[in-house]
Amino acid sequence: MGLIEVIEHTKRILSIMKKKMKNFKISLLLGGAIVIMLISSCKNTATQYTDTPTSGTVKIAVDETLFPVMDSEIYTFMASYKDAKIIVVYEPEADVFRDLINDSVKLAVVARELNENEKAAFKKQTIEPMTTKIATDAIAFIVNNENISNELTFPRMKDIISGKIKTWKNADSKNELRDIKIVFDNNGSSTSRYIKDSIVGINKLPDNWFALKKNSEVVDYVAQNKNALGIIGVSWISNRHDTLENSFKQKVKVVGLTSNDASDREYYQPYQAYIALKNYPVCRSIYIVNREARSGLGTGFSGYVAGESGQIIVKKSGLMPATQSVRLVHLQSQKIQ
Repeated sequence: MGLIEVIEHTKRILSIMKKKMKNFKISLLLGGAIVIMLISSCKNTATQYTDTPTSGTVKIAVDETLFPVMDSEIYTFMASYKDAKIIVVYEPEADVFRDLINDSVKLAVVARELNENEKAAFKKQTIEPMTTKIATDAIAFIVNNENISNELTFPRMKDIISGKIKTWKNADSKNELRDIKIVFDNNGSSTSRYIKDSIVGINKLPDNWFALKKNSEVVDYVAQNKNALGIIGVSWISNRHDTLENSFKQKVKVVGLTSNDASDREYYQPYQAYIALKNYPVCRSIYIVNREARSGLGTGFSGYVAGESGQIIVKKSGLMPATQSVRLVHLQSQKIQ
């Protein structure tokens, strides 16, 4: 190989080495940038939660039938913890569970536990929600103030809501009112679901059932229609300290029912003592379902409702607390001599 060829060959080798060094530097810079981005990402992930159990903001969904008691819980919690803000959506049960699964809300207050399909949906998200029982409430049946049938046996009520009895005359021989019109809050509500699943065991509601929008509308409708039978969550009429609920009770009458034993002819209304003693036959459990999986504001609120302060509010609202006892006083009438 001549001198000129050696020189040219050396130039080519140096050129190739320069390119490789340049590429190496670029790769090194890119690699460094990626590492910095990953570190930054990890830091952002670790600090993206700005809420604590007693501060920050969280959005929750609540079954609309539970509005009175949960409105009190939320108001009192935020009054106690000034840095906490709970954004609440009151909606039908079906929408509450949809929002919870879709992560639109972090916490739900509902009248049943998760079903198998919902558990499977959370399993796909590698999330195991925490379910806490907070109360026992009841389904209340209300009638117009001019309706004399405000006491019925539980078997007779089941025949009415299942569609086997469709007139007040057939339900009560002393009642001259005509066709029974059953009204409830809405088609996706926990009320209609509970009646179908747990009381009468039917897939489709009878044709004399009519959906409105919310429990307050049910009360107003029954107050204006003699033939109506309304079905609502008992928390709307059970707090004797609430002026709004007391006004509801002046508009309508609450139906008393026998216990599950058809031979029991003592009638019980859906109030705290009879819920506690299981005399009233249409009771259900209330739960908080929390998908946070960390100690955020949703978890803090859940603990508050299940704790002493929250359970006192449940008791004052006329529901049966899950973790606190209720003092029952039996009053026996005495004849005056």
